[in-house]
Amino acid sequence: MAVRHPRRRWRLVVAVVVAVLATGSVAAVAGMHVLAGRYEGAVNRADLLPAPARSGGRTEPPKVRGPMNLLLIGSDSRTKGKPGDGRSDVVILVHIPESTRHAYVISIPRDTYLPIATADGGRGQRNKVNAAYAWGGAPRLVQTLDQFGGITVDWPIIVDFTGVRKLTDLVGGVDVVVDKTAVDRYRFLPEDSPYPSAPCTDPQGRSRHCVVFTAGKVHLDGKLAEYYVRQRRGLPNDDFDRAKRHQQYLRAVAEKVAQGNLLTDPLALDRLVRAAAGMLTVDRTMPVQRLAFTLRGLRPEDLTFMTLPIAENRDVPGVGAVMVPDPGRCEELFAALRAGRLDRYVRKYPPNDVSHGR
Repeated sequence: MAVRHPRRRWRLVVAVVVAVLATGSVAAVAGMHVLAGRYEGAVNRADLLPAPARSGGRTEPPKVRGPMNLLLIGSDSRTKGKPGDGRSDVVILVHIPESTRHAYVISIPRDTYLPIATADGGRGQRNKVNAAYAWGGAPRLVQTLDQFGGITVDWPIIVDFTGVRKLTDLVGGVDVVVDKTAVDRYRFLPEDSPYPSAPCTDPQGRSRHCVVFTAGKVHLDGKLAEYYVRQRRGLPNDDFDRAKRHQQYLRAVAEKVAQGNLLTDPLALDRLVRAAAGMLTVDRTMPVQRLAFTLRGLRPEDLTFMTLPIAENRDVPGVGAVMVPDPGRCEELFAALRAGRLDRYVRKYPPNDVSHGR
């Protein structure tokens, strides 16, 4: 079943966060205390957890060991997840099991139709999941997903994307494998663009040059990577193929960071740490450096990519086009997450193959 994906462009949330965790872990493992301190200090901080979690409702020390749930929130806004901050284009739940040797990356489409937490933390009417962020910032989005999945989001993380291209270029770009040549007829290039292009026309009928991704191995620099993950039209399965590209790109970035010879070039590592960390906003209580050390063993092959099960697309009056979750599959998914048995779930429902993309 072809499921509609959000029309707004994908933001490279997970890729940025994985790069940040990887660079922070590299610094911690290498004993580079100066770099680790700079990493901690470069991250922005704000109140991202619901008020009860920040006061009487959370009395234990800040969580730094598994199992834990990270909530990745993609936004271009600079007001750090406050109410009225605009809707989040990307919502991704990352579950770290007790061993902290694996990570399950679960994409939740922004148009997913869920009960939205009320201002006082109750269960409200259904709407698109990103409405929770628009109405109550990160805390309300956390409450919404906690209620829906019967889980606890331990640490929400907001990503600012002004430095995405710089970060990608700092790792030297990434390589991806494209199954079939695809022309993005909505991405127009100037005549002197260095990127592959094909003749096309814009909505006004004018002759233009559109970006082309040729079948085979393709090297993506910062700008071309943005083009690659943003394409939806012109792919065989539209949003499904675009979602696959998102996760393919994430895996490629994680592999590049893991394989890069960063330890022999402290200046390059320092630039990467500061660029990546500076794109994140975390809760004021989140122990970034300790978390990076806890996750130091994660490698690209330890990431499993999934998507929230969707039953159907529907048009809802006053809300618009939404994606309705599959209740049975979602209950099965979150029951497995809560019980620490996601490994069994992915044996029954194979995860996304991110070794290649359309």
